[in-house]
Amino acid sequence: MRKVLTIAGSDSLSGGGLQADLRTFSEYRLVAENVVTCIVSVKPETDKVSIQEVFPLNIEKQLMSIDNDLLAIKIGMLGSIETGKLVASFLKERENIPVVLDPVLALKESGFESNQKIIDFFNQDLLLQATITTPNLKEAELLSGMNSINNLEDMKVAAVKIYQTGVKNVVIKGGQRLEGNIAYDVLYNGREHVVLEQEKLSNGFNNGAGCTFASAICGGIANGMSVEMAVKKAKIFVYESIKYGIPFLPELGNVYQGGINRRNDVHNEY
Repeated sequence: MRKVLTIAGSDSLSGGGLQADLRTFSEYRLVAENVVTCIVSVKPETDKVSIQEVFPLNIEKQLMSIDNDLLAIKIGMLGSIETGKLVASFLKERENIPVVLDPVLALKESGFESNQKIIDFFNQDLLLQATITTPNLKEAELLSGMNSINNLEDMKVAAVKIYQTGVKNVVIKGGQRLEGNIAYDVLYNGREHVVLEQEKLSNGFNNGAGCTFASAICGGIANGMSVEMAVKKAKIFVYESIKYGIPFLPELGNVYQGGINRRNDVHNEY
């Protein structure tokens, strides 16, 4: 059995969080176990986000139920530094398993932003144990200590700064914020920058795009791809997931991971 693990929060809208992870892993033909760290509730009419942490004891029990027969681990929203410490300890006992760390330090839906203590914990403890981390622009600013990232060159500088924490690979997601019609991602492996380009989509069906990107990278690595290949595949996967996304409010919708099957097979060589 080809198994992976997601450690993430639950999204009441089902676009992101562990729900997105599980759908993505299914598309990559993987069986996924999951550890729920928090419950994120959203009022669609106001976009107000509420985060309810799961008690650390319950998280610890979930982690104890996971065996070591895993091809890869994806980490999403942790909810608290106490949860982060439990996860860091869990990873130290499984240091040979690839880890994809999505550092959920900022939520675009709510303006949520982590405090410096949590940022320091990521930089000093969690990133050291990750095979790759996948920050968006705001998260990259927080992790790198840069005041702003406004262009492709800034993304490259931030990637180097984050790499210096000890993480093996960094991919910064440009998303919609940078000017122009191209969505850039920058992958840095300590030797070179790899710039990935894709035309921007304006349909707004991007709820869960970041979670899907990280879990698609995890799925690729679990299927034996190199990190670079897994990232390239994931970018295509997310593009199709947004393109065929599912609307639930005007100009807002969830990504649809099944959209990739309309044009691409994620299991074939890139």
